[in-house]
Amino acid sequence: MKILLNDFDSKRIETLNITIQNNAVVLDILADFLNTSEKSVTKAMTEEISEGYEMPFATAYTMLLASACGLEIYENQVHKALFNDYFMPAVKELQPQDFEDDLYLKTIKFPTKTFKNWEFKYSSYEPCEAFVFDETVLTSDFREYPQIGFFREKFSFPAVFQDGREWMAVKPNEIFTMQSPIENARGNVLTFGLGLGYFAFLASMKKSVKTVTVVEKNADIIELFSSEILPQFPQKEKIRIIEGDAFEFSKDLKDYDYVFSDIWHDASDGLRQYLKLKNLHSKFPEITFDYWIEKSLLSNLRYTVFDGLYKVFKNSSKAPLAQDEKIIKTYREFTDMISDKGLKNIKVNVG
Repeated sequence: MKILLNDFDSKRIETLNITIQNNAVVLDILADFLNTSEKSVTKAMTEEISEGYEMPFATAYTMLLASACGLEIYENQVHKALFNDYFMPAVKELQPQDFEDDLYLKTIKFPTKTFKNWEFKYSSYEPCEAFVFDETVLTSDFREYPQIGFFREKFSFPAVFQDGREWMAVKPNEIFTMQSPIENARGNVLTFGLGLGYFAFLASMKKSVKTVTVVEKNADIIELFSSEILPQFPQKEKIRIIEGDAFEFSKDLKDYDYVFSDIWHDASDGLRQYLKLKNLHSKFPEITFDYWIEKSLLSNLRYTVFDGLYKVFKNSSKAPLAQDEKIIKTYREFTDMISDKGLKNIKVNVG
């Protein structure tokens, strides 16, 4: 393949390269902040800035978060641009009342219980603690940013811990990122990954859903869920749980109308599994498939694909054209290959 563009489109590719690099820089900065300093911006600090400078609380919080990430938005024009283009749209104050009417949280009563090396308990976000609350956002010019949320007051949520580490929870990220799959579920539904049953619960409550089959490989989670949570499901007769492996089960899906996969912890560890499942699922074009945090997974894939295409672009004029070699001639053709739609159609051989 060669990428041979006119001068105008070539300049657009160079601008796009800067955007992709900025995406990576901001993502690394925010990932480091969330892993090491997520509680460093306090409510008292934010109130002082908000009241002292008469600015909205969320704006004051975002400025403090950017400062904690090392940005000097008044002295450095590059940092100021990153703040306006990425940090301001990325950060949002969430309201506890927005989650009070969640049907799952209103219905399911969680016990405080220890089971083998597992523990059921309530976890929480401290006031102004930062966390990812929804999918990565992709703009029309390929700018990308994670969605960072915070609560002004302490916010509690049910969670399960394994050996002292949070393994699953029903918190804002889970609630927001499940909305689209729940809306799409219909007929005989199959889901890979049980968790605390949030998807299975809300899917089973839909009249358009006949059955919900859950494939989960962890026997302990199945036992814990079946004894403590499933009995509380109003539509528990629709639920069937199978101990099994998603990849083995994906070899024969003829009995299902809709399949939702949720077997990875986050976007950093899920891309390979996502691509492997996509290959298996491509054999069933009549079935609707959804994948948890797919936009964030595609964001990770986009960096790799763009890097490869950009190298081809920079070297295309240096090598002779082979017979029948594919040629990319426009900026639109180039960007179509790194769009979400284009990335979804990529065939990658993964073991």
